[in-house]
Amino acid sequence: MSILIYFILYSLLPSFYHKYKIETLQESVDFIAKESNTKDLESLKEELYYMRKKHNLSITLRNHEGRVVYGNNDLIIRNGNYIIKNNIYDEYNIQMLLYTRDSIYPYILNITMPLQPIDEATDVIKKLMPTILILCIIIGLIGAYIYLNAITKPLVEIIEKEREAENKRKDFIATISHELKTPITIISGQVEGMIYNIGKFKDRDTYLKKSYDSIQELKKLVDEMVEVSKSEILTTDLRMEKVNFSELLKKLVKRQNFLIEEKSLKTIFDIDDNIYVECDVERIEKAINNIINNAIKYSPNNESLIVRLYKKNNRNNIINSGEKIYLVIENTGVKIDDKYLKEIFEPFFRLEKSRSRKTGGSGLGLYLTSQILKSHGYSHNIKNSNNSVIFTIEIKN
Repeated sequence: MSILIYFILYSLLPSFYHKYKIETLQESVDFIAKESNTKDLESLKEELYYMRKKHNLSITLRNHEGRVVYGNNDLIIRNGNYIIKNNIYDEYNIQMLLYTRDSIYPYILNITMPLQPIDEATDVIKKLMPTILILCIIIGLIGAYIYLNAITKPLVEIIEKEREAENKRKDFIATISHELKTPITIISGQVEGMIYNIGKFKDRDTYLKKSYDSIQELKKLVDEMVEVSKSEILTTDLRMEKVNFSELLKKLVKRQNFLIEEKSLKTIFDIDDNIYVECDVERIEKAINNIINNAIKYSPNNESLIVRLYKKNNRNNIINSGEKIYLVIENTGVKIDDKYLKEIFEPFFRLEKSRSRKTGGSGLGLYLTSQILKSHGYSHNIKNSNNSVIFTIEIKN
């Protein structure tokens, strides 16, 4: 657009400016010619002086004898027509008669207006072209950069996130199909064997019990998948309320007392009192309950379950300044292979190579926990210590 405007100015400005200057001068001259017969010579000279200043003119006023009464005597006299136009010398010339009230004889007015300055301006525009082109390129690059960062880049990021989410959904559905197929195949085979009294399946009581157990596993798996779907669909539908997080945490640990006592685990609490957090209580309870349950499940007997809750001010960190709440759940006597730490929050991931639900569950617990924490804006991570696994949740208060 800048280059287009430049070329329009370069091509049209001279002719437009010539026309404008001539029309403006002609209006002034016509006005003086109309008003001159009401003025004396001195008044006429004064009018001519202001007109010369305004339009940058060369003016000569002569009496009937040819003597110059106003202006310089360097104007070329051209006899003939009433208005003379001459573009050979880049000038516009006017010659006319003026009558005043103090003389019976007319005065001869000769006006020359130079048109060369506009041609010089065109030459200057031509010489400025390289600079203008460079400026246009710079402006274009700046505009492209702003457009890229303000509009295109965020749009691409949104598209990439949607694509990534879509791929995850596809993988999730594919894995669901596999996870559901296994128990359905087992149940189908057992029932079919009992129907036709084939071999070992004649012992119906035993295999009815096994089929029932498989159905319960399938039911549990479906329930967890429903929970995952709800957590993904309702990420913005959180029923937020302010809750005493310290008391909530103690209550959730007490719920697991039976499992803790069964493994003879030592429970260590380091929980600051009256720490309040705004959250969806039902969903946060589910997430923390999963973490505590996993910590108990994977701890060997006679080890420790350590639960910490505390506040911390990050005043020294300009980027992440402000008060933060940290929940740390640690179980001793166990470590996770480092290569699995990045995969542990993926759906259907289980540490057991056998992928057995009896020991490893469905593999959806930590995935669901991660989804709930993300929907609340809580950052979280899991890492190994010397002889323990530490799960940390960071809550910006």
